[in-house]
Amino acid sequence: MADPRSLGIIVKTALSALSDGRLRKGIGWTIAAILSPFILTIVIILSLLSGTTNHNNNALYLSFNRGSISADIPEEYRGHIEDMRRSFTMLDGKIEGINKQIEDGNSLDSIRVKAIFYSLYFGENQPSNIDKAKFVDCFIRYEELKRTVTDEEGNEYEETYIVPVPITNLPEVYKNIETTMENSVTYEDMANANEIHYRIKYGTPAPNEGDSFTEWEDWIQGLTPEKLENLYHDLPEGEKGSKIVKLAMSRLGDPYSQEKRGQGRYTDCSYLTMWSYRQIGISIPGTAAEQARFCVNKNLTVSKKDLVPGDLVFWSHKPNGRFMNITHVGVYAGDGKVIDASYSKGKVVYRNLFNSNKQVLYGRPHILK
Repeated sequence: MADPRSLGIIVKTALSALSDGRLRKGIGWTIAAILSPFILTIVIILSLLSGTTNHNNNALYLSFNRGSISADIPEEYRGHIEDMRRSFTMLDGKIEGINKQIEDGNSLDSIRVKAIFYSLYFGENQPSNIDKAKFVDCFIRYEELKRTVTDEEGNEYEETYIVPVPITNLPEVYKNIETTMENSVTYEDMANANEIHYRIKYGTPAPNEGDSFTEWEDWIQGLTPEKLENLYHDLPEGEKGSKIVKLAMSRLGDPYSQEKRGQGRYTDCSYLTMWSYRQIGISIPGTAAEQARFCVNKNLTVSKKDLVPGDLVFWSHKPNGRFMNITHVGVYAGDGKVIDASYSKGKVVYRNLFNSNKQVLYGRPHILK
């Protein structure tokens, strides 16, 4: 029998097909009716497997939160939980050692590190034997700094020293894992790690963009002509990125719609960025996830601190099985602002960069010729 995860994918696909009005018209109600018994059969099978899902959830929370392992937990899961607990203890020790060396008040997110480790290795044969120091090193880079010291005779001199710096760019982390640990990381692994991180750290599933999140309220209703003129004045003159910002700004207030994007003034987040780039002769893919993949494959990624107007900012709010679980994209406008087509606001808006903890990638396709 197929595993619950595979069957779940089948059901989601089939149910979406059955509920999609446009698809019904395309394939006809007759075919939909033929598919319905098959879908119901799969649903019944999944209900019989729900116990497995419960064991998976229990294993997750018992691994992270300790507590006694119920006698109802199968022996196989019990062994995996105990091994993961030993792994987490070792990871915590390595993370603590690294955090003591990190400067500027930064630190490694231990839950993020353990969530990725769990996603990659739970159920594997003795992950506690994996080199934890090598794994934790995948989340940091080392930088060479200088400091002034005084010797016993009171003489001052400069010395060079090395400090670890947390990597905030998840693609870089996953690339390090693949290289250092020789472990292939799939999009499913990334999705699972993201979901685990949210469930353990915040007690909720990984969120989507929506009005339920207060971070999305920090937006600007409109710009006065004076403010708009000041914004344009501050843009680097003659740069492609500046042109992209102006093009994106020309769509402020345009209505949001995934279904109608490209029709009239309708747009969604990725169509806005694709349209803006297309106007200056640069072609990028049509979805947020594929735009992110494009930036990675073409070596067009940048760090957040190096953002310039016209760059793309990518968010991951919920596992979706796409590249890096990207769910949203916007155009960086400079001065900590972004222009994006917002689902929750129903239109294109200009606002402060939001949800910094959900920003996962930054790209600069406008350097292409």
